[in-house]
Amino acid sequence: MAITKTVGTQFAIGTTYGTQFTVTAITNANPAVATLSASHGVAVGDFIELTSGWDLANKRVFRASAVATNDVTLEGFNTSDTNLYPAASGTGTGREITAWTQITQVTPDFGVSGGDQNFADTTTVANLIRTQIPTDRNPVTVSIPCFFDPSLSWFSAVQTAAASGSPYVFRMIFPNSSRMVASAYWSIRGIPTNSDGTLRDQIDLSFAAMPTVYST
Repeated sequence: MAITKTVGTQFAIGTTYGTQFTVTAITNANPAVATLSASHGVAVGDFIELTSGWDLANKRVFRASAVATNDVTLEGFNTSDTNLYPAASGTGTGREITAWTQITQVTPDFGVSGGDQNFADTTTVANLIRTQIPTDRNPVTVSIPCFFDPSLSWFSAVQTAAASGSPYVFRMIFPNSSRMVASAYWSIRGIPTNSDGTLRDQIDLSFAAMPTVYST
C-alpha cells in the first residue's frame, strides 16, 4: 500500500511545440509503434500529442520510449484490440512538446473531477436484479486555484492557450514521481478575487481526450 501526499504536486502547460509531423502508420500492438515522417525530431523521453483517425487516440498524449529512425514506440498505448483500433486507420499527424512552463503559486484546494463511468440500463422484465452496461465517461475537468500575479511567466502562457480555443498539453507531476499528461482546453479568470486578505485567481481545464498516466 502506498499513500502519496499532495504536497509538492507540480503543474505545467506545454508552451512550445515542434513542427507538425505526419503519422503514416501505427501498429496494432502493446505498446503501439508509430511511423513518423522524416525529420520528426522526436527523441526517447519526449511527449507527443496525436491527431489520429482512431477516435480513441485523437488528442491523446504519449511518451516516446524507443526511437528507431522514424519508428517511435508510444509508451503505455495498447492498440492490440482491432475492434477499438481498426488496422491501418490510425494515421494522422502529431507534434512534440518541446518546452513546458510550470504553473506556480497553486493553493492546496486544487481539484480534479469527472472521468467517472456512465452506464446504460439493460434491465428486462425477466431480471430479478437490475443490470447495466458501461457506455461513455463524464468529461474530465481540473480546477487550479492560485494566487493572482500577472507578472509570472505562466500567466500570459495560459491566457494565450485560453484565447486560442485550441487544446494545449497539461502535465501534473506528483510527489511519488508519477505523472499525468493530457491535451486540454484552458480558461483563466484573470480577474482577482479576495480570500483571506489575498488576491486569488483560478485556471480551469477541460480535457480534450483521456489522459495518460505514467508511474515515473
